[in-house]
Amino acid sequence: MKEPLEQTAKDSPLSKLTKKVNEVVTEVVSDIKKTIPALEPAIDFSSRIASVVTAAVEEELKRELPEILSSSKKFHTVVTEVGRHIPDVLIQQRRIATVIAGVGKHLPDRIVTSEEIEKKVGFEEKFNMPLGSIEKISGVRERRYATDNQISSDMAYEASKIALERAGVEPDELDVIIFASASHDIAEPATANILQDKLKATRAHVLDVKNACNSFLNGVDVMDSFMQTGRCRVGLVAAGEVLSKFVNWDIETIEELGLGFSAFTLGDGGGAIVFKAENEQGRGIRGTRFSSDGSAWELATIKGGGTLHPFDLSQLYFISHSAGINKLALRHIPSVMLGMMRETGWKHSDIELVVPHQVTRGITERIMRIVNLPPEKAMYTITKYGNTAAASIPIALTEAIESNLIHPNSRIILVGGASGFSAGVMTVVL
Repeated sequence: MKEPLEQTAKDSPLSKLTKKVNEVVTEVVSDIKKTIPALEPAIDFSSRIASVVTAAVEEELKRELPEILSSSKKFHTVVTEVGRHIPDVLIQQRRIATVIAGVGKHLPDRIVTSEEIEKKVGFEEKFNMPLGSIEKISGVRERRYATDNQISSDMAYEASKIALERAGVEPDELDVIIFASASHDIAEPATANILQDKLKATRAHVLDVKNACNSFLNGVDVMDSFMQTGRCRVGLVAAGEVLSKFVNWDIETIEELGLGFSAFTLGDGGGAIVFKAENEQGRGIRGTRFSSDGSAWELATIKGGGTLHPFDLSQLYFISHSAGINKLALRHIPSVMLGMMRETGWKHSDIELVVPHQVTRGITERIMRIVNLPPEKAMYTITKYGNTAAASIPIALTEAIESNLIHPNSRIILVGGASGFSAGVMTVVL
């Protein structure tokens, strides 16, 4: 009497071998989960692997059953199939490198010294403060001011032209343009559109990223995401700051001086970086880390121009509770720096240069000492350019490269702090 078809299929050599392969696959997956701790939270993919491998093995068995039965080397095919389905998130090394291809900076021609500002405001007459007070407190000796008809996109445009030329990139090759600044040309639309028009970069997708002095680092982080997801091969991040238009020169009381003092350290300028998505492992952006504390948003503001004070001209000046901002910088930035260094796997001796956003030279030096890095490893531009907000990091990076302080394959850290409060750190290999 013949056995039922179902029983025959169940007991066939093909089914038994398939069942055995499934058992082996399950065992391999279990071993991988034990070996790679990061695998467990990423995704439970054992059933996916089993189904994929089963289907593949079934077809292989039907065609090449004698060879499989006679040779154990086919087991390697199973292991390879398992490895092929490990999620990319578990692969530590980036497959795409977001590489700096060109940098550029632009500073207006007009130089304004701190003594000029002190005389204009009346430091000696009104507040009995000697000339040289601004430099002594902040480290700012001079800064650049734009002319009345120059705007933020002009600063970004001039810097972008230099960066594109150094990268060997034509404007119409750009896939993405990000304008990332504290200041902007108009309320609507995004200033990135104006920059795109000036560059004649007709192919690019454009957008603004705005987060006070951390705008540029956030813009670079967004650009890195575009490149890591394959949506951009060549991109531009540009900052253009015209901050001198937001300084209140009519200071009459010591309280007004306290709130307006930081504005006297501001300077105008632009910086830009062209990025390319490359396959050069070990170069480019190695890691990013950000931290925010929104409860401190009122410490440094320009409250006018938004829906809170749309038409109140008295709210269009930059004011800052400097002591509070400095405390937050010392609290947040060192821990973010050290965490990013650990995550990247860099020792202190690996770092060739720190390129920070600079509010005062003193705060930058204190942060460097807290993280056990020599203060002289930081790139200082605040003495001659002042606080150029989001443009400070690309300006300082460009100056460091132009001065041959860093070269291809140099390991650097970009460090930002901004009102809000936010801190940002990037590790980069040039």
